[in-house]
Amino acid sequence: MNRPIVSIVIETITREDYAQRSLADDLQPALDRVGRQTYPRELIETIVVIDETLAGRESEEIVRRYPWVTIVRSPQRNYFAAKNAGAQAARGSLVALLDGDCAPADDWLEALVARCQPGVAAVAGRTRYTGASLAACTFSVPDFSNVIGDASGAASGFNLNNVLFRREVLLAHPLDPRVRRNGGCYLLYHQLRAGGARIVYEPRAMVVHGLDIAGSGFVRKHFERGFDGVSVYEFDEGAVLRGTRLFRRFGAAALIALAGRRIVLDWVRVIRERDQIGISLIAFPYFAMVSAGVRLIELAGGLSALARRRRTALPMTASPR
Repeated sequence: MNRPIVSIVIETITREDYAQRSLADDLQPALDRVGRQTYPRELIETIVVIDETLAGRESEEIVRRYPWVTIVRSPQRNYFAAKNAGAQAARGSLVALLDGDCAPADDWLEALVARCQPGVAAVAGRTRYTGASLAACTFSVPDFSNVIGDASGAASGFNLNNVLFRREVLLAHPLDPRVRRNGGCYLLYHQLRAGGARIVYEPRAMVVHGLDIAGSGFVRKHFERGFDGVSVYEFDEGAVLRGTRLFRRFGAAALIALAGRRIVLDWVRVIRERDQIGISLIAFPYFAMVSAGVRLIELAGGLSALARRRRTALPMTASPR
């Protein structure tokens, strides 16, 4: 059986938010693990996407260390634009998306490709924060465990740090670069599902994500998710998201109602899917508290975005004479 060529696209914008080392050093864990994939080396194309703000010596150092890497430039400094640029430049019929601060298991690509059977548009893998610390175990649940599989193997979503697409699907349905940073994967998932695409889950396709939420990072991360979520509703032209019509009609009241609904659904998911998620029933009160806190932080971000939009939309009043 002929195996397909797979293009692994690694964006670099995520690591720029917190990295202190050179780009090549920060990409080393990801690229080293890509080089150890059990999938045939000659069938893997590795693309690193950079933007115009990075100096030429940064990309030159990557190619010096990893001569099998292709450098592609993103047309703008945007997470979703970078993913799109990599897919457009890819020569593989399948495109695997990975973030620069993630390290895949050695059989990651093999597992994703094996599940990409005829009729499957995308395969979602399993992502968790690296290490066994309390922070890693705690924050993996609200950040990544929303991606699980049902009895038929269908995925409940996907993270763009660990997903395989058929290239023609991603080219026909590119990520929306108008979204600042968060929510583009959620929007694309529902756009594909609305169009009848089949998306499956492969838990063996494991990726560990760098723990980038030290200090107040976790609060900031979820506040920004809520802030960007307002834009996602605005850019959802087809109204494929459950909350879009409510948001457009009721604004802030809809955000509050949707936050409450999400808290309840999070609790139900943690109880029903605790084996998939990897937590015990006795730990439910703790994770219920964490998930509720996360949703309230996101709500604060969404309300802040609405308040800012109102301020910028207010007409200028005439100066008193």
